[in-house]
Amino acid sequence: MEILCRTELDLLVGELGEELTNKCNKIGGGIAFIGVMKGGFMFFSDLVKHIEYPIEVDFIKCSSYVGQEQKSLHLHYDIEIDIRNKTVFIIDDILDSGETMSFLINHFKLLGAANVKTVSAVYKENVDFPNHFFIYKQPDNKDPWYVGYGMDDYKGYQRNLDTIYKL
Repeated sequence: MEILCRTELDLLVGELGEELTNKCNKIGGGIAFIGVMKGGFMFFSDLVKHIEYPIEVDFIKCSSYVGQEQKSLHLHYDIEIDIRNKTVFIIDDILDSGETMSFLINHFKLLGAANVKTVSAVYKENVDFPNHFFIYKQPDNKDPWYVGYGMDDYKGYQRNLDTIYKL
């Protein structure tokens, strides 16, 4: 079942880009957008095109899923830029359990980030991340698996779909 088509995604990402641009201008100073690989690549690419503020970009790769089963979190490779005293926006495909985001927030604070904000295309939880930025929030008490727009199925396919589907 299609959740968001390409036209809706373009509109929502543009609106979020405007909101984050305003946030960047209020914060000021050094700002870095860090994309979480692999799932966040498509959303990250679309989003940073809408940021009208001088930002640094980098990528980090970590994983906590094998297929549809959540396992322990592994950091595969880290950022290369210096984020000391900067505001970091973590950009990922989905925020579900919050384990990856919590790990990354702590990781970037240990690297000296002054402030860390979280952003995802799909937002599945709201308890631990009250100031999270997102384009789609799943209805309460639902736990579907999403594919497309960077998110993969249990075999690692369908990331390249330009829409978001619910399995």
